Amino acid sequence: IDITKEPMLIYPTLHYQNGGLEINSKCETSIPGLFVAGEVSGGVHGENRLMGNSLLDVTVFGRIAGENAAIFAKERTTDGKLNLDHVKKYHKELEEAGIVTERISPMILPDYSNPQVRKKQITTVYHGTIR
Repeated sequence: IDITKEPMLIYPTLHYQNGGLEINSKCETSIPGLFVAGEVSGGVHGENRLMGNSLLDVTVFGRIAGENAAIFAKERTTDGKLNLDHVKKYHKELEEAGIVTERISPMILPDYSNPQVRKKQITTVYHGTIR
């Protein structure tokens, strides 16, 4: 989009949310297995947040949440042999449904990009918002 030639919608928005889910020192919520960090966690900054502290917040608490989520998951999983049964099941379901695709595995993050934006991009691979 060239804002010198096309209008661009601009409006106020919420930059940062003070408040969120209550967490303990492991970044656990009251829901077993749900660990949070960043803006979704509450009480870290009180009623106000100094500019720039959100990066420190998500880095520190993200690491704590990630480490404790990994421990939580490891303690609750049984040792088993790694396999690709889920991919085989995916291919079988596609075949049974008569769906032909070039995709070789289930998508973790589907591409929800706007086709109009993709038409205007320079590269052949969409990597996010064009700036």
